[in-house]
Amino acid sequence: MKKICVFLCILNCLFLLTGCWDRKELSEIKLVAGMAIDKGENAKYKLTVEALNAVELNTQTASGNAPTIVEGIEGNTISEITHLLNEYYAQFLVFSHMKILVISEEIARSGMLDFIDFLERNREIRDDFNIIIAKDGKAEDILKIVAHYRKASSLKLSPQLDHLLEDWGGDPGMSIIEFISELNLEGKEPVLATVRVKGDVEKGKSMENIMKVTPDAIVVVDSLAIFKKGKLVGFLSMEDSRNYLWIRNKLKTTSLSIKCKQGDYSSVRVTESQTEITSKWKNNKPAIHVGIKAEGYLEGTQCYKSVDKLGTIEKYEKLVNKVLSQEISNSISHVQSQYESDIYGFGEAMRRQDYDSFMKIKDKWDQEFSKADIKVDVDFVLRRSGIRSKSFLTGTEK
Repeated sequence: MKKICVFLCILNCLFLLTGCWDRKELSEIKLVAGMAIDKGENAKYKLTVEALNAVELNTQTASGNAPTIVEGIEGNTISEITHLLNEYYAQFLVFSHMKILVISEEIARSGMLDFIDFLERNREIRDDFNIIIAKDGKAEDILKIVAHYRKASSLKLSPQLDHLLEDWGGDPGMSIIEFISELNLEGKEPVLATVRVKGDVEKGKSMENIMKVTPDAIVVVDSLAIFKKGKLVGFLSMEDSRNYLWIRNKLKTTSLSIKCKQGDYSSVRVTESQTEITSKWKNNKPAIHVGIKAEGYLEGTQCYKSVDKLGTIEKYEKLVNKVLSQEISNSISHVQSQYESDIYGFGEAMRRQDYDSFMKIKDKWDQEFSKADIKVDVDFVLRRSGIRSKSFLTGTEK
């Protein structure tokens, strides 16, 4: 009996140690860092991938060759194209470490976003990559610009967007799951970060681009792309992008330049903020209130005010409240009048807070949003003034 038990244990271990059925050797694979989707000339799409040349990314083994290989193929489905890329690449392409998905402005404006279904279904592709829109050019060009940082365009863009969000607020940080959700959400339209190539695109593709103090071309974060009914309809400035994050309660930290007199500004660093939205139906139209509570400290001033003087802190706080409330209100009004696209989720808030009223107008929410009464209140508290209470800019108080 004991021999039979031992035999069964050994047999069970053999089944558990069969190995990986889909394993591939490291020498047989190449990691994809970025993917770009443009309209094809002879087919529906053109898919371009940026595959890493790992040897050139290591400072000890780099020999000055190209850090990535960027090639593209046309086809009618992205799924088919991903299996055809060995026309160019000798190794299997692995998409699990993809950092960036670039969608051309042309594709986004036409609403040809059905390829996202493949990205959501694919078990190999993670959902933590950045989705961005390529403005004023082809999406594939974004992947071809050689960068100083990590040499590869995708490996430079991913932390660039993350750091911008953390330090100032300019990237909505939209994952593919969130983007799909907002495409189908009642009372909320999606947005995406926008990038463009600054400089000479052709020169930016050369390794000489990273040998210069000022590169011939560099990829910069440009604005915020607004969608409506699944199509790109326009762009917002970087300042409006920050206002969007503030309203959505996604802003982490930022800095404000507050004009205190003609030609004089004070800089305030916001370290904490909390936004609450109330939305209800009142007087035959939506009544929306955006309440923002924030705190921070004084980073610098040109107003020659000694912060330790009685009433100075209060003056700074009132100035920030007034300026910021007006800026955010203007940003909302601009979106209301020009795009009629509720990117802020006011309709979503009404669906949760005044369900019956929202269900009556949900099919025409865009029109109702455009004429909604929206009030913005900011309550900013200045906690400290850095390590100095007085400025070296002594003289006449301004």
